[in-house]
Amino acid sequence: MSFIPNNNVVNYYNNERSYAMTCYNDNKLDIMNPAPRCPVILLLDTSSSMYGAPIDELNMGLKQFIQETAEDEAASMSVELEVITFDNRATVAMPFTPMNSVERNTAPLIANGMTSMGAALELATRDLKSRRKLYRDNGISSYRPWVILMTDGGPNDDWYSAAKEMRALGERGKIQYIGIEIGTNADHGTMCQILPSQPGPVRLQGLRFRQFFRWLTDSLRSVSASAVSDQDNVQLGNIRSWADLANL
Repeated sequence: MSFIPNNNVVNYYNNERSYAMTCYNDNKLDIMNPAPRCPVILLLDTSSSMYGAPIDELNMGLKQFIQETAEDEAASMSVELEVITFDNRATVAMPFTPMNSVERNTAPLIANGMTSMGAALELATRDLKSRRKLYRDNGISSYRPWVILMTDGGPNDDWYSAAKEMRALGERGKIQYIGIEIGTNADHGTMCQILPSQPGPVRLQGLRFRQFFRWLTDSLRSVSASAVSDQDNVQLGNIRSWADLANL
């Protein structure tokens, strides 16, 4: 998917794959916005095994998420979204962008290639560190970051060292780290090593991406409506609408 923050992304197609070249400045920060920030990173598998219904449903769910989160006053001011896709390579499809600045009519994700999950985790760790430092340097308070990893397979690259730091952040409660397995071919054993032991990976019910993204929107609405000091007391919604609880 090629996201268009402030209409500054130029898309081009090559061999049926979509890339994004962006002149968006990912060090730019709206320091006039008084809201505390909630950084959210979506790590999305766009390998060839996602072709067809899975990538179509993911695209619809993602479009819904952008629209519904942007329509909430508090969430639109607080949530800053980064999207990283991984196939033959890991790509920052959209650097951190406030939800109220994300273009609604985005080009769809295209499924093709392998599963460079380790590279995606490395990008996510780098960008999350940079974004949080930017908040601190500008005196902006922030909520616990959310990191969402979605895959229907397993990494084809070196993932262990890249995953280690992100997992440690999750284990210490420094980030809200959610891993979602799509279908029965996801590498559950590897996902258990990549993610914190609690809650560990969760399998999506069928292709219920839209139900997941609605849950994510509702969760971020609740977080954004709370004080940063009170975020640990926020009650998140029930995951039964999208999670396959038989595999927990």
